[in-house]
Amino acid sequence: MTGRTLAVIPARGGSKRVPDKNLRELGGKPLIAHSIEQAQSATHIDRSIVSTEDPRIRRKAEEFGASVPFQRPDEIATDTSTANEVVQHAIKWYKSNNETFEYVCLLLPTVPFRTVEDIDTAVNHLQESDAHSLVSVTQYDNPPFWAVETNQERILPHFDENPWQKTRTQEFPTLYHPNGAVYVASVADFEAAESFYTDKTIHYKMPKERSLDIDEPYDLEKARALLAWRSE
Repeated sequence: MTGRTLAVIPARGGSKRVPDKNLRELGGKPLIAHSIEQAQSATHIDRSIVSTEDPRIRRKAEEFGASVPFQRPDEIATDTSTANEVVQHAIKWYKSNNETFEYVCLLLPTVPFRTVEDIDTAVNHLQESDAHSLVSVTQYDNPPFWAVETNQERILPHFDENPWQKTRTQEFPTLYHPNGAVYVASVADFEAAESFYTDKTIHYKMPKERSLDIDEPYDLEKARALLAWRSE
């Protein structure tokens, strides 16, 4: 089933680990501009917006042609606020202004290397399925079974199974984790679950080089190095 799709780009101004993260330069433009341009170019996105409480982010987003139709309320602009709350607010705001959508797409600005094709393919994949939602994933760098906890000077396996019985990554199953690049759901199913995760959530696999999530200063430097390497 096809239908109108709203893309929401959440951009809070209070990042602690990377101050002003959404405004930091990457490839000659602010980080948030990458997601704005991708959403604007995606044929399966009918309307894209930036949700922010920060006037500096609002101005910069509008410089790159983004729609910022409202100021995000302070109560969902805290350190503990979730992206789901931001999406819920956007859907309700449009409903209160007599505009509805069949699908909603969440694009985190901290994942700048997704492509327009990633967005369009993911949205189309969900629309052609009977699933409630779709989440993009990428393969783990290391088997999570090797996770350990530290107790004073000792290390303890986090999982019940002894991870040291297997020393080669090939001995573990291939596992994936959500990469934050693309979340899509039917609006009805998202509202019912208040989440992009339901018992009928499907996946869209992405390679590691398009899944970099900028969460620490090191990640930003890694992203800049990746861009420099690509331009060689």
